[in-house]
Order: sequence, then structure tokens, then C-alpha cells
Amino acid sequence: MSLSGSRVGSTAPTPRAPPPVDLTQLDGWLQASEAAFTGLRPGTNKGIVWQGADRQRRPWAVVYLHGFSASRLETAPLAEVVAQAMGAHVFYTRLTGHGRGGDAMAEALPQDWMADTVEALRIGNLLGHRVLMMSCSTGATLATWLGTSALGSRVAAHVFLSPNFGPKDWRGELVNWPWGRRLVLTMAGESRGWVPESEAEALAWTSRYPTRAVFSMMALVKAVRDSDLTSFQAPVLVHYSEQDQTVSPARIKTAFARLGSPLKQLVPVGYSQSKGQHVLAGAIMDPAAVAPMAEGIVRWVSGLGR
Repeated sequence: MSLSGSRVGSTAPTPRAPPPVDLTQLDGWLQASEAAFTGLRPGTNKGIVWQGADRQRRPWAVVYLHGFSASRLETAPLAEVVAQAMGAHVFYTRLTGHGRGGDAMAEALPQDWMADTVEALRIGNLLGHRVLMMSCSTGATLATWLGTSALGSRVAAHVFLSPNFGPKDWRGELVNWPWGRRLVLTMAGESRGWVPESEAEALAWTSRYPTRAVFSMMALVKAVRDSDLTSFQAPVLVHYSEQDQTVSPARIKTAFARLGSPLKQLVPVGYSQSKGQHVLAGAIMDPAAVAPMAEGIVRWVSGLGR
């Protein structure tokens, strides 16, 4: 994927030590790596949800990539419900800078998130013979990047939830314009955020962070959107809402049409009652939407065959 003309720069993920290949060592390795970071909010850490008591490789593994400013909690327990029906282990990653204080959000580069994505895939490949990668919002942007890379064939299938191919508010694109960063800081100030409506929401999302944290996210979005999406060949199921108040539904449909996958399905979700219609299912935003969405995902994966 060419990133020329974007602010992303190198397509090489930040160097990262590979995970151990012995499944019995993965929990300890993840705990040790996460212990290096201070201020992690409860439940946002990288981790594995094992299917049953054994630590054996399964036919399928589910890998979950969360969105910008979010965490594994954003759609939970959706991935686990899907995995249970498939008899699969689940790996939840934590994108660099997330799950901590707001200042940590501004420390991450797109290459760090790429490294998180590659690491998540490596762990998924250890946990299952085939990987179903579920991703939400900017997590789906990263999954798209992965799908266009040399590692794309190592994912058996993707599920995108409200993928971020551009913001609902066109002014979000200003950051990628000439002098855009300075302009955005002038318009938005040095920090941005919102007031969580519950303790659960406050745990799941970083609700205030430096405005400059958005720069890496928008550079990634533009670079992926401008890339050759025909090289994305894995089967992909995309859930989105026409009423999404965070990302652009029009951008989703345009990017979907460009994806090269011969097996792709775009599903407008009409049953979700989530506020803002972006995070469409989960215990926090809409518990009732988890079951129908999970059932649809499992049915679609089952239809892919072997």
C-alpha cells in the first residue's frame, strides 16, 4: 500500500517482540507486557478469553480491534458471543495509548497501531487455524490496512463494525490539509472530549485527550482510504448505520465498493438503539443488539465454508 502524499510516512510497523509460540505462555507474556504501562483502566488490557479450560489451538480464533479512544469494552460481549458459537478463543488487543490517561493518546503513531494489529494477528494465528478479525471504527481502518498488506492472507475473514473511512463532520478532514494541524488546534483548542454518561462508559473510552491525538488517526484514515483497496481480498462483512453520527456512511459505502474481496456483504443495521448510531451493539451502548448481530455474524461465517 502506497502512503505517498500522506502524513503516515513509513508503512513499517514499529518493531515489536513477537509473542511466544507456546500457548501456555501467552497469558503471562501479555500480563508482563501490559505491566509496563501505568494507569490502565480495569478491563481495557490486552488479553485472551479462552474457550474452555484447555490451551489448545482451535479451528477458529476471533481477534478484536477496537476503535480510536475506545477499548475492548466498547462492543463487549459481542466478540465473545460470536467466539462461543464458533468454539473459538478470543484475543483482545489494546491500541497504543488507549485505556490510560488522556495524555497517552497523543504519544501513539500510526506505526504503533500497525504493530498492535500485526501482533494481534500473530496471536490469533497461534490461537486458531483460521482467524476471524472483528474490528470497530478505526480498528476497521487498521484491519483494512492489514488486509492490503503482505499479511492479508493470514486473516480468513473480517467483520467491520462502523468502519472509519472518514468522519461524519467534513471539518474533521481539515487536519490533513496544508497547515491543517495548526488550523485544527486554533479551532478546537489543545484538548477535546465529552462527559461520559455512566461509569461503564468512562471506563471503556478515554473521554478527554489532547487534540493532537487526532492527527495520527486522521492520517491513517486518509492513507488507507487513498490506497489500492482492490488488494483487499479476504471475505468481509460490514455492519453500519445510515444514521451514524461519528463516521460517514457515504465514505463506508464508497470504500466497500472498492474492496477487492469477491465475498463481501454490506449490512445496514436497523435494529440498534445505540446513541449516536456508531457503536451499534454491546453491553454499554445497546445490550439488546448483541444477540441479533452475533447471530448474523456466525451465520455469515458458517456460509463461507472451508
